[in-house]
Amino acid sequence: METRDLDYLLEVHRCGSIGRAAEALGMSQPALTKAIKRIEGEVGLAVFYRSPNGVALTPGGAVFVERARRITLEFDDALKELRAIQTGEQGILRVGYSPTVPDSIVLRACRQLMNERPAARLRLRRRLANDLFALMQAGELDMAVAPEPPDLKKEFDTLPLFRDRLHVMADESHPLHHKTRLRLRDLVNEEWLLPGSNIPLRRLVSDAFCRKGLPEPVLRVETDFAIQALLELLRGSRMLCISGNATANAQRGILPLNVDTDELNLERSVGAVFRAGGYVSPLAERLVELLQRARTHTGSVTPMG
Repeated sequence: METRDLDYLLEVHRCGSIGRAAEALGMSQPALTKAIKRIEGEVGLAVFYRSPNGVALTPGGAVFVERARRITLEFDDALKELRAIQTGEQGILRVGYSPTVPDSIVLRACRQLMNERPAARLRLRRRLANDLFALMQAGELDMAVAPEPPDLKKEFDTLPLFRDRLHVMADESHPLHHKTRLRLRDLVNEEWLLPGSNIPLRRLVSDAFCRKGLPEPVLRVETDFAIQALLELLRGSRMLCISGNATANAQRGILPLNVDTDELNLERSVGAVFRAGGYVSPLAERLVELLQRARTHTGSVTPMG
């Protein structure tokens, strides 16, 4: 079996159709159908169920395709490492970072990297942490700067960078700002802007209420993305949300509430996250060093170590 056979399998799985996969691969449908049949003959089982609506993985096919994805990523890593040996460094670094990580830390480090390495090129993505981890598993990112993934430690290696704290935020006119120490029961009747239920931060908040025997937060706005502009929805409203960078947000009239940290602890570890066992290029290693330096210039974070 050749490496291109793995590409065929993964593309058919991604497209859910041999016809669409053939178009994406730039080959004829009969040629791709023949290739898939040949691969299935070699592995001794059917990888896909066929139907008029497309294809779906068989149980054995699901196992095989997952292995194929890992092999492809490892092969790509090997090529990157060989190119780095040949050229001295890898020229492109694909970096993702969470919107809750201070932009100043990430962008300052990226700027310094570009100043040091004029030939280097960066591809930046700003996504929720779960999306970043999915992109890394798919081989579309080399590293992410994000909260450490507690549920995915086997899939990823994390180099700790710093600790920081998120805050429950509200418009400056919100009456809860008049209380000096808020407990979760004080927030029960408030409406919230929160990420989807699959996001760790949402689960953390919901679990905190549950531990106190309180109903889950009343959701007014649910979002699958996170940008600072979302805080505009809080302006002049009674909604609450979770956000970092409290100093910058205070300038926009969105202030942190004084919530008892014993009841809702929003302190977290932020790290440089890589695929477990994956190749880490010299550019990535240097960016981690610069991130560790940049963190010391931001008062809202605490260095690790």
